[in-house]
Amino acid sequence: MNRDQLNMVPAHSTIQTAYAALSGAQDSPAAMQVMGIAVLFHEVCSSLQLDPSEMLDKARRVRRHAEDHYSIELRALSQYIEQEFRK
Repeated sequence: MNRDQLNMVPAHSTIQTAYAALSGAQDSPAAMQVMGIAVLFHEVCSSLQLDPSEMLDKARRVRRHAEDHYSIELRALSQYIEQEFRK
């Protein structure tokens, strides 16, 4: 993996990818979805030797950019998460 690409991911596509990951897990109970995604994040970081804290910082930057330019998509993702995990 080209680590420089992690600094250039398009916010819109990243939001769509996050939504797709959630959609793939939606048939599992909410607690399992959250832990499954957490385990996936951990394994991706471990396998690719990425610093989880650094990745979360990068995710925050993508999110801030999305708030300015893709607020509808980001709001839809947030609402999906809220509705899915209140079951």
